[in-house]
Amino acid sequence: MTQHKRKCCLMAALILGLLVASVPSCAQPTPGYAQPTPDYAQPTRYEAMTMIQIRSVVPSLLGNDRPLNELEYNRFVNTQIVLLKSLSVLDRALEQPEVAQLPIVLEQKDKRAWLAKQLQVERASDTEIIYIRITTNSAEASEKINNAVIEAYFSFIDEIARRSTSVLIDNLRVEERRHRQVVQALQDSIRRKTREAAMHGIAVGDRGMSIGLVQGESLARDVVLAEAKLTAMKVQRKGIIERMENPIPMPISLLIQLNPELKFLNEQRSALVQQRMLAETFSTPDDPQIVPMDRQIELIDERVRTIASSADISTAEAAMQHFLLQDEAALFQLDQDIRAQKILVAELANKYQQQRIRSIDRAAVPDIALEIAQLERANRTLSLIEERIQTVTTEMRAPSQITPLSSAILSITPSLETVAMIVGAGFIVFFFLPLLCVLCYHCCCQRN
Repeated sequence: MTQHKRKCCLMAALILGLLVASVPSCAQPTPGYAQPTPDYAQPTRYEAMTMIQIRSVVPSLLGNDRPLNELEYNRFVNTQIVLLKSLSVLDRALEQPEVAQLPIVLEQKDKRAWLAKQLQVERASDTEIIYIRITTNSAEASEKINNAVIEAYFSFIDEIARRSTSVLIDNLRVEERRHRQVVQALQDSIRRKTREAAMHGIAVGDRGMSIGLVQGESLARDVVLAEAKLTAMKVQRKGIIERMENPIPMPISLLIQLNPELKFLNEQRSALVQQRMLAETFSTPDDPQIVPMDRQIELIDERVRTIASSADISTAEAAMQHFLLQDEAALFQLDQDIRAQKILVAELANKYQQQRIRSIDRAAVPDIALEIAQLERANRTLSLIEERIQTVTTEMRAPSQITPLSSAILSITPSLETVAMIVGAGFIVFFFLPLLCVLCYHCCCQRN
């Protein structure tokens, strides 16, 4: 090899060595200057991500899944995000042995604050998915901490659910025992009063009640039924009067008899008016059921007017007179029935009071009707409590509303130093090496 070729090769090797040596140094801080590490050479970051699904429907084993509205669902999801970042979950995750022994955890002065900084919880828009991310400079640490956080979170919410369910069941069992005591006391009282009736010479039936008391209870039921019928008749009378004072326009009334759809709408309206009268009679004026009934009546009236807008009204006047006479006749007959019903109610009430007086005079037997009614109510309440306990106990085994969808998935973010080395190496391979080859070849060709 000639001396000129040796010089060309040495020069090319020297330039190549300088370039290769300069690649890693480009990512290092300049000596003599105190600059922060993240500006020059952040370490490689490893992110572990887990997805969980928070359903918008509360599942149930009994087939009555309850969907949450938007406000309830958003509040529930935001609560879960807060719980994931809570100190209880962070402490439980840090207490797990595989996390507590990690070097990156041991070197932290404030482990809780450090973990809270590394933990990211995000909600994917318009979905039921929540992302939980842990990012550190160790793949093992990211994966283990992520798994520990997820495990601590599910353990925490499961403990909360079980604790609240246990408190509810305990309270229900306390109420169950109390109502059983009430039932037992009422039964004892009824037996005692029945024995007193037998001691006074009053015949006792198979059920252990005196004949006088049985007759009194029968009369009491008759009085209640008669009063209920009287109330219904008064409501019907009020509806007739209202229809006479505020009649439907006669073209519509005429068409009601001829048009099946209008006849059906009129029957619906009459039923709603009667229900509204009953609601006003047996409830308070601000009963929430009255407003929907008024709205339905208005909708029916509007529909009737729309159908009858093109109707023939030539016979309206005659029809008006006809229906008015019908209402007057019905009102007259109803007034007669109401007077007869009032007389019947008064007679039944008088007989009931006389029966009570005779029963007391004959045997001085205490009235057990109140205890029987209280016993029935206590038994119904006891049955409801037992059913509630059974339902709560069953729903403890229902599917969870929150479920994990994946285990920890790792992703890598390379450091700036690694990126710089890769870019520099690529620059050398694809630019300087071809250039050196061309220079060497050119020198050799000129020498030859």
